[in-house]
Amino acid sequence: MKARLIITMALLMGIFTVSAQSLGDFKPGKAGPKSLERPKFDNKNLYIADFAVHYQVYSEKSASKEGGSGIYGKVMGAAKASLAVGLDISQETLQNITNDAYAKFIADLKANGFNIMQGDEAKNTDFYKGYKYSTNLTMSPSNTMEGAVTVHPQNVGFFYNEKGSSTNTTKLSKELNDAAVARIDLYVEFVKTRGSNKSGIGANVVAKTNLVLSDNNTIAHFIVGRNKIGGSPLGEYQGVLNKDLDIDGVIKEEKITNYVASDYDNWGTSTAFGRVYSAKNKATSKAAIVPADADKYEKGVELAIDTFLKHHVSEFKSKFFK
Repeated sequence: MKARLIITMALLMGIFTVSAQSLGDFKPGKAGPKSLERPKFDNKNLYIADFAVHYQVYSEKSASKEGGSGIYGKVMGAAKASLAVGLDISQETLQNITNDAYAKFIADLKANGFNIMQGDEAKNTDFYKGYKYSTNLTMSPSNTMEGAVTVHPQNVGFFYNEKGSSTNTTKLSKELNDAAVARIDLYVEFVKTRGSNKSGIGANVVAKTNLVLSDNNTIAHFIVGRNKIGGSPLGEYQGVLNKDLDIDGVIKEEKITNYVASDYDNWGTSTAFGRVYSAKNKATSKAAIVPADADKYEKGVELAIDTFLKHHVSEFKSKFFK
């Protein structure tokens, strides 16, 4: 019986090890001003101006090679290659991740002693004059990442403007009695695609799949107060990534290509009117769907976001608060 129990426990531990999500090297960084003084603030009120996760779900690229005539009549036709890659993931999964990530962010802020202000507490500020307020922002195409959708947590209020929200929140912080103002933008990428016309005679598009929290544009931005002269913040912290944070074991890492070789006529055809050279223009399109296990995707992305935000909340607190 004891031996059977040990074997069972070993099997369960093995299953847990295989199913657990893991991340690559986490290399956080800090961006922005280096010369700001770092006062210690007493006011731990914090207002979240925005919390958005941008999920890349589609990528499309094309590459072209021009045709033309060479010496001695040789001729090459034009070539064009197009490649579209989509991620098989549901809107429900993306919304669940965003809701959970926001809830963990709030819990971590509170654990660090911050008092989270309600969204509508900024409704009478000049900063948000002309803005609209919603507790149910719908998914929309990202304005900052091609092939991505922007998702906000449900039942959480944010101000928005059709022209885009201002990222300079020093005035807002001042109007909120020097409460810290946070803006969170997170970018989840699953493929990098590039086109080339340099590999041989033809056009080539290459897509490399790899699920990551992207180092491009991902930021946890905190601002406190506003200086009377110049309008710069009293305190500012910009938490970023120094490299992509890999989310392992969710999608297959592979290279997807579409190559179109140019039609090339080197010899020509002899006719009664002389030698004639002819080459066709060629173009092909290719589409691929990358499958993703919804449960692994959800757990992996949540882990990456939580790792990133917890680090920078801790850093922000230690630098600016007692």
